[in-house]
Amino acid sequence: MASPMVHDFTVPVLRNVDLGRGNHLIEFEAPDIAAAMQPAQFFMIGVPGSDVLLRRPFSVCGLPGTFADGGAGAVQVLYRVFGRGTRLLASLGVGATLHVLGPLGRGFTAPESRDAKIVLIAGGIGSAPFPAFIAHLARASRRASMIYGARSADELPLLDWFRERCDEVAVTTDDGSLGERGLVTQPLAVLLA
Repeated sequence: MASPMVHDFTVPVLRNVDLGRGNHLIEFEAPDIAAAMQPAQFFMIGVPGSDVLLRRPFSVCGLPGTFADGGAGAVQVLYRVFGRGTRLLASLGVGATLHVLGPLGRGFTAPESRDAKIVLIAGGIGSAPFPAFIAHLARASRRASMIYGARSADELPLLDWFRERCDEVAVTTDDGSLGERGLVTQPLAVLLA
């Protein structure tokens, strides 16, 4: 599938949901672009008029149909507040304006073999591109398993969403606050053995 053409556009925020623990899901409408996007493509997003001059890269988290409460032509981006730019994003309300450049990058594609076991591995906010991919798989009557790790239980956004839609979700945390204590690669080593 060819990547959609890159667009530079300004769009209002439809919603900016605080998921707790510093994680947020911001939504904006881009119906023509979203329809042609692949899971795991990303946008460069900035806020007009702010003193944060450079746009930041954010993976598309949800495309139309990913989240039940998402708009028909809307795109969702998952982010975690780390610095000035993401604090600014977190402060935006409905109707605030975003400068968006994208879609950029190459998206995920599923293995052609229907017998292939699909295993997704993510650390914390690195899970951002997976909801759109899981929804894409579901439309093709396919499912994935997931290994999801982070420093602590606070850094596993959308964990319940993943648990509802994946065959299984193995969780690891560096501090042992949830799942197995250790690195996200440990369950993978077991799986590969």
